[in-house]
Amino acid sequence: MRTTQPGDTCTKRIILAFLSVAMLLTCVPAFAAGPKPQPITETMSCAACGMYPHRYPQWQTQVIFQDGTMSAFDGSKCMFRFLLNMQKFAPERTPEQVAAVWVKDFKTGAWLDGKAAHYVIDSKEMGPMGKELIPFATRAMAEEFQKANGGAIETYANISMATIKPLMGGMHMQKKMPHSPMQ
Repeated sequence: MRTTQPGDTCTKRIILAFLSVAMLLTCVPAFAAGPKPQPITETMSCAACGMYPHRYPQWQTQVIFQDGTMSAFDGSKCMFRFLLNMQKFAPERTPEQVAAVWVKDFKTGAWLDGKAAHYVIDSKEMGPMGKELIPFATRAMAEEFQKANGGAIETYANISMATIKPLMGGMHMQKKMPHSPMQ
């Protein structure tokens, strides 16, 4: 016969509560430190191509800087072009000034931390400017989409200009840029 010590039940409850909170925080990638996503208005233009992200809510992405200002984009491809070539698009900015990167989960439309997202690259699904990097909250969701639509899966940290360049063909921008979009 086992006897129960007075603190056993209380200790177990505390451990269970702690584990529950820890699991919740690791399973919900939208919880990101730093500033929350900001509204993208009708008058905002994409900081990389000049199109209007408000017209493409499913594809919207944004970069928020430490001073609270935000740059909006009409898709992940434009956002990565901006982040990887900031000296061209925003010479007054540095990568160290980026406080948050937000993308919309393609399946749910919910904002999620762009640095935690899984991106399907070069699938048959087209974005506002052709081929895209399509974000998902989990690798499993990205794999499900990939099986139906093709493409490759990549993480934020592994996306480079070499990843983006093959997606650039056939883009039709609303605003002419002074430099080639490949830079």
